[in-house]
Amino acid sequence: MSRRWRLAVAWTAAAWLLAACAGTPGRVAATDTATAPDPERDAAALFARALLAQDAGDDAASTALLREVITLTPDRAAPHTNLGILLRRAGRVDDAVMEYETAIRLDPADAAAYHNLGLIYRSRGAFADAERAYARALELRPTQADTHYNLGILYELYLNRPQDALVHYRAVVTLGSPDADTIAGWIRTLERRAAQDDDSRRDPGGDRGGTPG
Repeated sequence: MSRRWRLAVAWTAAAWLLAACAGTPGRVAATDTATAPDPERDAAALFARALLAQDAGDDAASTALLREVITLTPDRAAPHTNLGILLRRAGRVDDAVMEYETAIRLDPADAAAYHNLGLIYRSRGAFADAERAYARALELRPTQADTHYNLGILYELYLNRPQDALVHYRAVVTLGSPDADTIAGWIRTLERRAAQDDDSRRDPGGDRGGTPG
């Protein structure tokens, strides 16, 4: 599949996000009952169900569950990030941006929100903004192969910066992406192109077999 038409998958690490949503469990005091309300615990259970629905392709159910999670724990970033992914998939891009921005306000270290903002900026042609969003995501989570992948595409296909693209494609291969073999082919193509450009700069006239008579 051509990388020019490949859909970039918005990544989420379910266990990481669930941990962020669930918080740190505390011990139950002797006077507490098993049925005492616990918004954090209830939100964590709902969030887990939302992720399962999202993975199953039931976006409507996942969206409803995420909104419940946000009501119970409005200070958690992860549900906003996941809700943004679903809204973007539904074509509600402006609403998705609002959710990502909310996630970042609640948790400035939410690399997933920056990554997904980068996807939207690139789709809108805001390439400088996309670059900044991807770069920030990598500052926060430097081993995220999907972000390296998307930043490499941005540099190669949109910003005409093949050397920068090579840096990120190589990172994808090093990190062991499932697409590593395909991307290794892109790397070889870019390296050959770079070598040809170097040859052209060294011999701008080229070897034409003598001067025309």
